[in-house]
Amino acid sequence: MTDLVLYSTFEEISNEFSKSIALDSKLMEFIEPLPYIEEQINIIARSATSAGKLSFILGSPGTGKSTFLRSLSWKKHLGVAELVQVNANELTTDGINGLYEELAKQAHKAVSIRDKGPTCLIIDYLEYLDDFDPSDVKGFFRRLNGLLRNSPLLILWPVTGREDVDAMIDYSRAVSGTLFYRGYEVIEFTGPDIEKFKDIVSRTISVLNEGKDLAEFGLTFKDLEETHEALLKLPRNEATLREYIEIVKERWRTNNDYVAKLRSSIPKSTEVWFIFSYKDAERVISQFVRRADRVEDNWTAIHDKLADYIRDGQRSHVWSAARLQLALYGAIKTRIMFLPTNTLVSCVSSYTANTAIQGILANHNAPAEWNDKSKAKRTLGRSAVYKQLIGEVMAAGMRRGGPAAKALDVAEPSYSALVKWVSSSGQGSDKELNKCVALALAELGNYDARSDRQHPWIPDIIPDIFIDTPHKQICIEFNYTNKNEPYAIADYVLKKLNTYMNSLEKIAR
Repeated sequence: MTDLVLYSTFEEISNEFSKSIALDSKLMEFIEPLPYIEEQINIIARSATSAGKLSFILGSPGTGKSTFLRSLSWKKHLGVAELVQVNANELTTDGINGLYEELAKQAHKAVSIRDKGPTCLIIDYLEYLDDFDPSDVKGFFRRLNGLLRNSPLLILWPVTGREDVDAMIDYSRAVSGTLFYRGYEVIEFTGPDIEKFKDIVSRTISVLNEGKDLAEFGLTFKDLEETHEALLKLPRNEATLREYIEIVKERWRTNNDYVAKLRSSIPKSTEVWFIFSYKDAERVISQFVRRADRVEDNWTAIHDKLADYIRDGQRSHVWSAARLQLALYGAIKTRIMFLPTNTLVSCVSSYTANTAIQGILANHNAPAEWNDKSKAKRTLGRSAVYKQLIGEVMAAGMRRGGPAAKALDVAEPSYSALVKWVSSSGQGSDKELNKCVALALAELGNYDARSDRQHPWIPDIIPDIFIDTPHKQICIEFNYTNKNEPYAIADYVLKKLNTYMNSLEKIAR
């Protein structure tokens, strides 16, 4: 049966077609027009021919914001000279000033072609400003205000959270009230009508697979109808086009018996996530993982990097290249990730009922606000772990300054004390920490996340946290350590994976 190509993110589609054919010509074939959004953008664009304007595009993840905004490049009725996508993640590594400098450069170019209309700038991968110092953010909006007064720019800034966009507007209004076209500060984006999802996916399959129809992939329109009915049973905020695409892909896999021989004995696909939370974890784990635009590939362990710690050692008797391949991408899928130190400490601080832990945190001056569950969940919601859980790609790039770096510094003493407590024989237990994170995950995403639970079908496996989702089961394994050498990561991952593989191999016999 033919392999199905069906992507659920704009980045995946963009990467696919930028290599061979014009991206826009393909997107034109399946993007659904959204007149109610285009009308609002048109109104703002007409007012931006002399002095520029800013508008936030507010919409939940998976609704199609990025794909739609790309489509503006060929919507001539909007009167836009050209569309430029600005990757803010690449520009803000050392602060928000880098973003301003890029906008200023684009403004200079926009002035030279203003007779064709305003230049439309899309600010990608910057959905909140909490990681930057408030004074820097105010300075950014102050300079942006001056820039827009004389530049024909239409800046569209996609965001996902109402609280985040409200905070951005507050910052901007503190320095000026002329950045926006009154009444259009925020454009609410809900995406295409949910009843059109079946037709959109059918067209998308044809376009992405060289004109092939559903039947060539073992699918029928009845499959699209049944998967659509399953989507409608989800809460409205979860019933997105991205989720529907994932459900359709799952139906295709089911119809075509898309499992390897070893996985034929596995009830549901399983992923194992190894999580590290010491201060420098993000940098150290980057040596072992693949960062990608596809959710399925992001944070996956790199075979050759782990294999370097196997060759010519005791582990070589346990790990063949083929067995490691099965452990990373076959029988299970392995990811290596980080949870920021302050995120872990705030989850523990706000959810623990353990008096010993409470005493440790009090003795190390953990901020009182970290006892607030809502703030802990908000921080957790921005982590790589949660982004991966909900199917979002967290853009690559480390932020080296601002409040995020300060929070890591503040949390480090508490984290080190917790590590010492966990490691002390007869005193602490990592189960207490796992329980806190599991509770936070369960409340934040309404997931069935539990700590200290026997895996339902893999014998002898009790992951630190077990999460059961409709499409897969996730085993989270925390390593509470301050050892920041690469070998420590490889050692922990390989030992744990060997335990998983031993159990899976028993099932497959």
